[in-house]
Amino acid sequence: MPSLSSIIHLAPSGIAKPEDASVFLNLEGKKISTSPMVGTKTVVKDATLIGYSDIATADENKIGRGWRSFDVLPGSEKVLQASGRDLNNVRAILVVNATVLLDPPNFKLMLESPDMSNTIGPMFGEQAGLIVKHFLGSRWGEKNIGGGCYFFESEMEIEAYLSSDFWSKISEETPWENVTYEMYSVSE
Repeated sequence: MPSLSSIIHLAPSGIAKPEDASVFLNLEGKKISTSPMVGTKTVVKDATLIGYSDIATADENKIGRGWRSFDVLPGSEKVLQASGRDLNNVRAILVVNATVLLDPPNFKLMLESPDMSNTIGPMFGEQAGLIVKHFLGSRWGEKNIGGGCYFFESEMEIEAYLSSDFWSKISEETPWENVTYEMYSVSE
């Protein structure tokens, strides 16, 4: 099974693949039909997702100039393992960003706690079509921006996920505000 990225950049569309990138996906912005109970849907433009498995190789020169950059936090690999799905089957991506109302180190520590660590994988991994949830922490601007970058097998499964009781409960119980949603299809 391929390893997850340690850093994810969301960049404007039309850029060339950086030499050291381990993941490079061209994304087509899509409209979300579902209305999640918490947050707002944003109008999205086409974009590029770039992942680096080694933090030392990540190109940080363009961050803040139309690029967003995130650390991939602990727990993400447990979701991938629990889902049993193949990263190569990603066809749609959901990005959820928000202002986390915990200090960022506490968010990371929360994900690393034994209780959360033991339950996080199965909790997300059993959701239909979800390949992996990358737990995100901002590397640009305000450091309390976090959320998730979810790889799904289809856009329909994103819509079903956002309208599920599971998501309603999670989104209402998470200590965050200013929640935004972006949906993309992966271009060939």
